Amino acid sequence: MDISLISLRNALSKEKAKEVDATSAVFLSAINPSGHYHFYRDEFRENAPFLFFIESGGSEAPFIKIYQNYPAPYYLLTKGDSNSLASALEILSFLHQSGLEGKILYGSPKEIEAEIAQISWLYDARRKFSNAKLGVIGKPSNWLIASSVDYALAENRFGLHFVDISMDELKAEIDKRSYPKEHLPKDLEGKAPSKEVLEGALWIYGALKRLVEKYQLQGFTIRCFDLLGIYKNTSCLALALLNSEGVSAGCEGDEASLISMHLLRSLGEPAFQCNPSSVSIKDNTMVLAHCTLPLMMAKNGYSLLTHYESDLGIGVRGVFVPGKVTILKIANNLVDFHLSSGEIVENLTEGCLCRSQIRVHFDNPVAPYLDNPYGNHLLLAYGNHVEQISQLLSSY
Repeated sequence: MDISLISLRNALSKEKAKEVDATSAVFLSAINPSGHYHFYRDEFRENAPFLFFIESGGSEAPFIKIYQNYPAPYYLLTKGDSNSLASALEILSFLHQSGLEGKILYGSPKEIEAEIAQISWLYDARRKFSNAKLGVIGKPSNWLIASSVDYALAENRFGLHFVDISMDELKAEIDKRSYPKEHLPKDLEGKAPSKEVLEGALWIYGALKRLVEKYQLQGFTIRCFDLLGIYKNTSCLALALLNSEGVSAGCEGDEASLISMHLLRSLGEPAFQCNPSSVSIKDNTMVLAHCTLPLMMAKNGYSLLTHYESDLGIGVRGVFVPGKVTILKIANNLVDFHLSSGEIVENLTEGCLCRSQIRVHFDNPVAPYLDNPYGNHLLLAYGNHVEQISQLLSSY
């Protein structure tokens, strides 16, 4: 991992400068014992986190001259000598008085190494999440009256860029009736309701995949129910496949859910976009269901049924692995959010719900999800990522 170091020190005599150089070299070696980091002194590297290396007292003046060339937060790497800490305290006080975020990295070499690891992780997660291009194919579904996002707000807050793509363009791609076959699961045909239905679902997959490539999208959400009337088929299988290929692929044109899904993707986790179908406040559980999921999340197998509401096309029933999960939903104001860890306690096969169904016990109270909901979808990913998500969202 590359780390840019912006070195700061006061005007030192030649002898004192040699002394600081020597102690700085020892210090940098001590906080990087494995050699995992490559420190670039006074060289700003693209796609690399940066630290202000406070090498001596009197670093305040040089900091003031250059800090506005760099974005917050300002990490101040300090040593245990040469009045480095005292100078960092003055700089941090200035930052706080200016309403800017900063943090002093100080402690044992092992503690500082852990801090740098966390900064590197956060930087990498932000880089993956921000500056993404996300498509909205056909506008949000009519019933999503509280889930649309202000595109300008999304760009200003998170650096996300939304692109509108018409249903007519999607239909033109579907009508080409083609799809790449090389990476498809080999057992698809044996699981499908019929060969014809599978072919139709894969035409939709091929069309969406080509649009992702054409617009260089990292994710998209689609007004999927419109396909039922036109093609008597669904995008459920296409979304299951594309999510497993690393694309954040969401349902129903839900823009807020797409952002939540893409944030989880930035942590390396595909996400299940799902409906809260029933809630038990007493047991602190929810039943979550939908007709698609990232196929790679169906670790205990899957089957291809029809779409629940229409009984047409393909709906995917995945069998989840019981265990720890994270549940997230960012509100469409892009500030508020629901976030909880939990545990999948069982898979269900109820006939009156969407095809993929799980009962989840939440670690946080479920009542707020009823009292103050952020739309009709939640996003669920394997593992407990609550602390990471909290840190990532608080960094904006």
